[in-house]
Amino acid sequence: MSIRRASRPAVEALFGQVVDGEFEILDTLGAGSHADVFLARQRSVGGRRLAIKMLSYLYLSLPEADGRRAAAAMLREAELLGHLQSPCFVKVYRTGSLPDRRPYIAMELAEGPTLQQVMASKPSWEPAQMVAVLRQWAEGLAELHARGWVHRDVTPANCVVGESINHGMRVQTYDLGTASALAGRPDRFAVGWEKERPPGTPAYMSPEQALGQVVDARADQFALALIAFEWLAGARAIPADASRASVVLDYLRGDGPIPHQPLRTFRSEMPRAVDDVFARALHRDPAHRYADTRGFVNELANHLPGTRSVFTDPSLFGRLLGRLTGR
Repeated sequence: MSIRRASRPAVEALFGQVVDGEFEILDTLGAGSHADVFLARQRSVGGRRLAIKMLSYLYLSLPEADGRRAAAAMLREAELLGHLQSPCFVKVYRTGSLPDRRPYIAMELAEGPTLQQVMASKPSWEPAQMVAVLRQWAEGLAELHARGWVHRDVTPANCVVGESINHGMRVQTYDLGTASALAGRPDRFAVGWEKERPPGTPAYMSPEQALGQVVDARADQFALALIAFEWLAGARAIPADASRASVVLDYLRGDGPIPHQPLRTFRSEMPRAVDDVFARALHRDPAHRYADTRGFVNELANHLPGTRSVFTDPSLFGRLLGRLTGR
C-alpha cells in the first residue's frame, strides 16, 4: 500500500476550519506518511493551544478495508498514549471523527525543538545535557515496554525537547504510529514487516527489524544508542547514505561492523570504556545488547566525562533552548 504525501494546498485548505465545533485549525506542525499534524486552538478551554493529528485525506482514495485498518491503527495509538503515565508522552484530550469519517486525535502540544535540531547544535551541548535528554527518553520507553509495546521508530525527529513549568527539561515523544503490541508467543514481541520497506526509519532501525525478525525492547535500545553515538560523534554509526533507505537497509542486513568506527576516532578525549558501551549497545545480535534502554543510558553515563546533572543549573537549559528557538 503506497500513500503519497498530502499537498501543501490541501493542508492549507484546513486552516481556519473548526473540528467538532471545538478545535480551530491554525497552522500545520508536520506531516508523515499516514497523518498530518496541525496546531489548533480549543475554544472551550481558555483558547489553549494543542495539536490535532488527522489521518491523511489520501486514505479516502484507497479501498475501504485499507482505510478502516488505518483508522483503527490511529485510534489504537490514541488509546496507548492515553494509558501511558510518563511525562515523555503527550496527553490525549479527545478523539473523534471528521465529517468524512477520518479519525483525529486532539493532544497536548509538545513545544520546543526536535531532538534532530538539538543534535545539530551539539557544540553547545555537553555530555551531561545529552545524558539528561537520553535518560528521560529511556524512562519513557521503559514504561512503553513494560506495558507490552515496542516503539519501532525511535528517531531524533520523533522527540521534542522543551521546558517544564519549573524551567527544567522535558523530553516528549508524540508519535506512536509504528508501535507494535506484545504477541502471544514465548518471545513475547513480534512485528509484521514488508520485505523491501519494513515499517520504521531505516537510519535508526535495528538489524533484526530490517530483516523482519522478532523485535523487543532491545530494538529500541539499539535506536537510542545510534542517536547517542551520532550526537557525540557528529557522524552516523552506520556508514550509509541516510537519504537512501535501500542503502541503509542493505548495510543493516549485511555483516559490516556497527559502529563502523569507534567513537574515539571522532572524539579522542572519550574513554575507551565508552566505546565498549557502544560496541555492546550496537551489537548486531540483540542477545548481546543491554536488556533495556535504562541499562544502556546508565552505563553510558557512568563512563562519559563530565556528566554532572544538567539540573544543577536550571537556567542553563533555558539558555540553550533560547539559542535554538531565537528567544
